Amino acid sequence: MTDMTFSIPKDLVERMKKYPEIKWESIARSAVENYLEKLEIADKIAFKSKLTLKDVEEIGNEITRRSWERHKRSLKQLEK
Repeated sequence: MTDMTFSIPKDLVERMKKYPEIKWESIARSAVENYLEKLEIADKIAFKSKLTLKDVEEIGNEITRRSWERHKRSLKQLEK
């Protein structure tokens, strides 16, 4: 097995110390594994995709536009 070293902000370490029973190494390993699984799924999807970069940008822009429209409607509801 390979060792990995990384930095953690002091405030995070202090919060972690409140839970000494937690095996933080296992949590970190699990987080890396889960992230890799998501990347591998994304790679499989992208490999089969015929989308161009322009298509992806257009889809992203449309998602952003629709999200903003939904957000504006929610704000208007709150103003009533």
